[in-house]
Amino acid sequence: MILWSFLLFATSGLASVTLTAYNGPPRLKYSVVPGYFRQSDFATDDRRYDALHDSFGLTDRSPHRWYRFRQSIYALNANAPHGVRYVVLYLARHGQGQHNVAEKFFGQEAWECYWAMQGTNGTYTWGPDARLTPQGHAEVARTSRAWKREIPYGVPLPESHHVSPLSRSLSTLAETWKSIALNPPDPVCNELLRETLSLHYGDKRSKASYLRETYPEVEFPIEEEDPLWNFLRESEIGRNTRIKHVLDEILNSDPNTYIGMTSHSGVINSTLVALGHRPYALQTAGVLPVVVKVERNPEWRGEVFWRKKEHREVPRIKMRSVCPGYKPVLVSGQYVNGMGVWPYS
Repeated sequence: MILWSFLLFATSGLASVTLTAYNGPPRLKYSVVPGYFRQSDFATDDRRYDALHDSFGLTDRSPHRWYRFRQSIYALNANAPHGVRYVVLYLARHGQGQHNVAEKFFGQEAWECYWAMQGTNGTYTWGPDARLTPQGHAEVARTSRAWKREIPYGVPLPESHHVSPLSRSLSTLAETWKSIALNPPDPVCNELLRETLSLHYGDKRSKASYLRETYPEVEFPIEEEDPLWNFLRESEIGRNTRIKHVLDEILNSDPNTYIGMTSHSGVINSTLVALGHRPYALQTAGVLPVVVKVERNPEWRGEVFWRKKEHREVPRIKMRSVCPGYKPVLVSGQYVNGMGVWPYS
């Protein structure tokens, strides 16, 4: 399912990066169906609103709210014209991770300019593959309880799960659902549902063999080593393009109506951009349901989405100061003032 192959020869300074020429699944158009969840309304303050104590934001407050919701979604699909379907995405963010604590401790500037490229400061560790903190585990337990509270009212549970390959998201999914309903269905790990690509050490995933052993309930159609952690940083536009692609891929192949996606703040932000949803800052271990109209894009003509990249010179990876006044870190010339440009943006 992974459509990229990366050959990075940092030691020689030459990187041969090939992205398979691929038309991809039929391009899809998305639009948010308003009125179902408070989070879609601009009047809802995303910094204060706690949907976990308010039926995940469902606007219907009646005792039969979820049964009525199911009937409404069923009716939308029953009356949808050819090429149109309606899905409910449950966008879940992982609980507090070790890297979240470290970033807050050091401050954003110091984090982006130095500490994010490290894995520890000698007393606290956040990489590789940052795990959940004790608070993160507690947040996930709270989310699991929120699902259990709504089950007597008929909340439709996800019929399928798609999850990031990073441990903090995998733990969030497993701990949320292990006491409710995980098998079936079997969650599927998607390599592209990861946080912004960069050299942040907390975002370097564990080996696939370790993940399979640790999360036996999840399917891992991924390579043993992480092919996407690299010393070039993905731009916001690049991340939006990546997530639109993986969203097309998921919704073109997953026939279910209620779909769970457990990932990261950056992934969720880019997903909302692809859906045309208002910006929404989701708290750690939060859940954001969205009713989405999915249409085949009549303007799509099968043009190549990912194009083959020819050999290109990439600045040699070396120790240098990314930001004035900060200690050197191991990066390439693409990092400037704590940021960088991913070559496929």
